[in-house]
Amino acid sequence: MQTDKTNQEHQTEIFEYIRRRKGGQTHKIGVIYGTTYDNTIKIGWSKCNVKEGDDFNADMGIEIAKERAVASYITQGTDHPTVPLCIKRHIRQFGARCVRYFQDANKLELPL
Repeated sequence: MQTDKTNQEHQTEIFEYIRRRKGGQTHKIGVIYGTTYDNTIKIGWSKCNVKEGDDFNADMGIEIAKERAVASYITQGTDHPTVPLCIKRHIRQFGARCVRYFQDANKLELPL
């Protein structure tokens, strides 16, 4: 049986929404994305600026998080945007989830 390329891509990536409670409701404010390159787990993130009145866009958030994960692989050792303090805990927890999900990977790189 031949495997579809899109199915392979879905098996090598994982993402999670960052949520905040406001006024008794839960709102999405960001995305954390994980993938593997050369047996290394790479994590990217995206967070909308709620204080400035930005609305969360899931598709744009995932794309930004993907770009940051890939950029950490391509441009190792260069400056990247700093992770906001409010989502560092989420990224650490997501890193542990990625280790369980990507069992073949032997290294984890967090963008902290």
